[in-house]
Amino acid sequence: MMTLRGARLTAATFATALLAAACAGAATDGPADGLGGPPAADGSPAGGGGGGAGAGAPDASGAGTAAVRVQQVGGFVTAEMLATRLPLVVVYEDGRVISEGPQAAVAPGPALPNVQLRRISAADVQKLVDRAVAAGIGGERDFGQPSVTDSPTTRFTVRTADGVRTTEIYALAEGHGDTGLTAHQLAARKAVEGLLDALTDLPGALGPAAVGEPAPYTPAAVAAIVTPWAPSCTAAPGAARPGRCGGVPADPNERAWPGAPLPGETFSHAADLTCVTTDGDRAAELLAAARTAVTTTPWTYDGSRWQIRFRPLLPDESTCADLLPRR
Repeated sequence: MMTLRGARLTAATFATALLAAACAGAATDGPADGLGGPPAADGSPAGGGGGGAGAGAPDASGAGTAAVRVQQVGGFVTAEMLATRLPLVVVYEDGRVISEGPQAAVAPGPALPNVQLRRISAADVQKLVDRAVAAGIGGERDFGQPSVTDSPTTRFTVRTADGVRTTEIYALAEGHGDTGLTAHQLAARKAVEGLLDALTDLPGALGPAAVGEPAPYTPAAVAAIVTPWAPSCTAAPGAARPGRCGGVPADPNERAWPGAPLPGETFSHAADLTCVTTDGDRAAELLAAARTAVTTTPWTYDGSRWQIRFRPLLPDESTCADLLPRR
């Protein structure tokens, strides 16, 4: 279970996360073939299910359409972390629910994030949409602006029959205690925190029998955030230990890059980042190679070495542009 506070970087853990992110950084999620039931072994939707449509009913416009999406934007993190950050949770209209699972606290960590897929029924998708609307998403509630700095903004997006509604709340987890908020603003935030807790603990919110077991999410495409290999990551000749990337040991075993041509298109001028997406059979080959790599593995392509941060693309994403903050 991931709670609101577990999804955030606290002041005590930020330094460790930032260090790992300095070098930081999953096969095909098929088309929907029904609603309800746990996911098939390949992550594709199972058959069955159904549900009524209320006043806040999702606009049924396809299997890759998000009914509820919660993500963090901004905050005091690196450009690479911003580019590869996954949503806290996405609930799709066909019943798929995607979130990031637990990751081993090791450095260097795995090259691929632990993205998990679960399934719920159409009726339960509707319950979550209704709950989001009831919590004030897209409404006119005053959530205030707490007197804290460098915190992320939590963006809630819900799709209803009346259109897409969005609400952004700054420092949702940190906005407690003596932060200058009124009792009314704190109460509004508490309601939204309850919504997020429900979305990230679906068995608790909907009942264990209503939620499929988590399975690895297999993307149809993978984005790679690319930077040139840093000289400091390469050990000096005769050195007794490997080079270090931002304080994290570098993987001495380089890999040939099996994905789309590097370095890709410019993603961030400020941080000298480029981005490339790989799909189809090449994505499957790339994922197979990345599963045994770490965040500091050097990848070689066309005579050059590159540092790669991986970001599996979700069902409502298809290009590097989809990794930019959404409005």
